[in-house]
Amino acid sequence: MATFLQAVVNGIMTGGVYSLIGMGQNMIFGVMKIINFCQGDLLMLGMYLTYVLFEGFGLDPYVSIPLVAIIMFAFGALLQSSLITPSLKSGNSSNLLFLTVGLGILLQNFALIFFKSDYRTVNSVVIGKIVEFLGINISLSKLVSFVFLLIITGLLFFILKHTTIGKQIRATSQNPIGASVSGIKTNLVYACTYGIGAGIAGIAGALLMSFYYVFPTVGTVYGTRGYIVVVIGGLRSVTGAFVAGIVLGLLETLGALLVGPSFKDTVVFLSFIIILVVRQNLKLRHQ
Repeated sequence: MATFLQAVVNGIMTGGVYSLIGMGQNMIFGVMKIINFCQGDLLMLGMYLTYVLFEGFGLDPYVSIPLVAIIMFAFGALLQSSLITPSLKSGNSSNLLFLTVGLGILLQNFALIFFKSDYRTVNSVVIGKIVEFLGINISLSKLVSFVFLLIITGLLFFILKHTTIGKQIRATSQNPIGASVSGIKTNLVYACTYGIGAGIAGIAGALLMSFYYVFPTVGTVYGTRGYIVVVIGGLRSVTGAFVAGIVLGLLETLGALLVGPSFKDTVVFLSFIIILVVRQNLKLRHQ
């Protein structure tokens, strides 16, 4: 039982990062109706940015979170306004798909040029420390990261519900033409939304650096998890992404406990397929 509870706690902690990735992805899809295939690579960029801030200025990963979020927001808004908005106007979804895939490949290759293929990590004041609670050992770095997840989730909901830009984002998501006619600058909303999505990916990357390592293709590993979270939790549902991320983390750690660490990915993808099949059958029955 103690081992099972340990796996559950680890799953919740790990799932928090997946929730952040999924929420960033859903923010972008909810407004622009595009699946951002470079979301994982934006996370990778946030991880490298955290690494550079640590190596160059000695900033702890948690201390660098606000700076990483601001830089990634600006980078995302620039990408949106310069590349994605023109593609949106073409009305061809294939262009957007290939554009985001191409951006991901470009970011990976830039990382490979500047940082090579070496695995890199940083030190933090909480790395390697363990907190014991009711006989369960919890990694302090993962616990702090999960607390940051809850804070970021709360801030995101506050922005969407109680700020002017949040209300404009929700209005544009529901009816972009109506929002434009009512005076909302939809291009600005698009840029802010993509910037928020990129900022969330950067924050997730900074949190990951406290207990993981970065390499040029790490975005593919976590980007795939992000897509699963979005599908399970529902497109356009930020709350669903939060819950689905936790569920995915639990599936991963419990799968490793039950069938072995080598097959944890098999458990995750098999469960994902089963969820898709069951959901489709339920939809057909309701029809």
